[in-house]
Amino acid sequence: MDINNLQRTPSCSYRVDADRMRQRLQQADKGIAADQRQGDSVDISGEGRKALMEEMSAVRRMKQTGDIGKLSPVTEGSYGIMSDFEKVMSELGGGSVSDDFVTKDYSQAGVDALKARFEKEEGTKTDSFDRYANKMAAAYQLMKDRIEEKYAASDRQKEYYTAADGSMQELTKEKEMEMLDNAYETHSRFMATSTQIWSELQDFKVQIDYHSGSTKTETVTEKKQSADIKGQAYSAFMSAINEENCGLLKQKTGSLNHFQLNLVIPSSARTFLNSIWDYHANLKH
Repeated sequence: MDINNLQRTPSCSYRVDADRMRQRLQQADKGIAADQRQGDSVDISGEGRKALMEEMSAVRRMKQTGDIGKLSPVTEGSYGIMSDFEKVMSELGGGSVSDDFVTKDYSQAGVDALKARFEKEEGTKTDSFDRYANKMAAAYQLMKDRIEEKYAASDRQKEYYTAADGSMQELTKEKEMEMLDNAYETHSRFMATSTQIWSELQDFKVQIDYHSGSTKTETVTEKKQSADIKGQAYSAFMSAINEENCGLLKQKTGSLNHFQLNLVIPSSARTFLNSIWDYHANLKH
């Protein structure tokens, strides 16, 4: 989308008199009260007016220098790269959260090729945690490679995105990588929390005791685990994309189902995390 052609769509139809609006802004700067104006009015705070004028000035400068690029669908926050990361993870898991990638930077063929490296296996599930960590790292690497290719292209057109404060900023490689890192960390925290919850659910056991008179009582017992499940899972996910593991993924060919990255957790913790994931994976089948 060209910034020069960007339009806002109102929720209802109205007509704007540009001269009257300009006059009212000038009057507001002079401290004239709203009740002294005639006809319909639009009240704009001093802070909002300043932000609007700065944005308009930025657009004018880009027009004058011929530096108009395209407005990226990427925004600072959850929309764009984070949505695309979740889309890739869903595809690798056999589902789909959206018909299209938000940024349009990833081909379905490329995702399908990666998906084929996590072929479905029949029978008892094993190494389920390792396999998911591999999927996360592979999805991250796929998106990282596309970002690097995009900014290495000699004919790349400048892009602009909407920052958290509402202003338009030039989209850079560093900014996209920061957004990708944030998307990966957000997903890691969510899945680490899920692992903790699965562990607690697995630890609950119901014991049914039958007594005379055909009555029964149910006693719920909880097996305590001393390990910091959530912290270990989070550390493992985050270490899956360190420089060493990214290099290992690039060198690896074929299936990634049972490939082991060098996760920065003890082997006993890794075995325990796999047991939690295997237990719940096998419950579904």
